[in-house]
Parts: sequence; C-alpha cells; structure tokens
Amino acid sequence: MPVRLYTVVGFVLIALASTTQVSADWFFGIFDSIARDVKRRQCWPEPFVCADRAAARAPYGIMVANGWQRQNLLGEYHFEPGTGQLTEAGRLKLRWILTAAPQQHRGVWVHRAMTEEETAARMAAVFGLASQITPRDLPLVQPTSISDDGWPADQVDLIGRKFQSSTPPPRLPAPSGSTSGSGTSGS
Repeated sequence: MPVRLYTVVGFVLIALASTTQVSADWFFGIFDSIARDVKRRQCWPEPFVCADRAAARAPYGIMVANGWQRQNLLGEYHFEPGTGQLTEAGRLKLRWILTAAPQQHRGVWVHRAMTEEETAARMAAVFGLASQITPRDLPLVQPTSISDDGWPADQVDLIGRKFQSSTPPPRLPAPSGSTSGSGTSGS
C-alpha cells in the first residue's frame, strides 16, 4: 500500500512541477461581470432615456418646420397669372413674413408655376420686394411644389360681405298679448 501511495504522490508532484503557472483571471472575471451587471440593473433606464426622448421629439421638429413652410408659402393666388408679379395679398404676406414672423422662420417658399419662366419671374418678384423690405437681411427663398390650399382674397372678401348683407337686423321679440300677474283670483 505504501508503494501505491508513493506512486500517486509522485505523479501529483511531477504534474504540479511540470505545469506552467495558471492564471486565475477567469475566476475573478466572473465576479467583475456580476458586479457590472448589478450596477447596470440599478441604473437601468438612465442610459437609454436620452436617446428615447430624442427619438420621441424628432417628429415634432419636422412638423413645426413643415408648418412654417406652409405658413410662409406664396401660392397661386399671391401672383398675377401669366406675369409672375406679386398681387396685393402676396406683397402683404411677404411683408408679414419678413417683418413679423420669428427670425428663425423667415424663409419664403414660392409655389412653382406651370413653366420655368413664370417660376423664375415669381422668384425675381419675391427677391425684388424682399430686397426693398429688408435690404441687409435677405431671406432664404426657395421654389416648392407644395400646393396652397387657400382661396383668392377677393373671393373670401366677397363671401364675407354677402354674409353680412344677408344678416337680418337685430330686434327684440314682440311682447306677448296678456301680462297676467302671478296672483290668482279665488272663488
């Protein structure tokens, strides 16, 4: 029995002596991984909240930009047909865009005409009036194919005037025939 014990101990000593040093990093790496995961779970929503909020707000910025583009659109009714010159409504709207709209939203969009020549005439008319209104601060003027869903100003005015002319004059209701009191005659 001692021979067998000496043989086993000898093989163990030879095995230990012949091996290289084994690193225990994998063992401590498990604890580091567990600690990292616990910390991530404790602060979970914060690393992702900023990106989620930015993604949720992005469509609103696009909608605001599209709204200002629609608001600052000079459409078909703002130009004389055929010549591309601004009508009175177009001149007033351009003046409002360049003086009353917020500074960051003072871009002007011009609806494209049927021909390139008329579109160029519209752009030239807008640039000409814009340079008179604000000579130092020329706005961004761009052609667009967005349609203007408006009506001509004279047609809107005509409808308003006809509505007011057809309104009956105000009057009080006629008095009723009997004005009996609340008292009753007894029998």
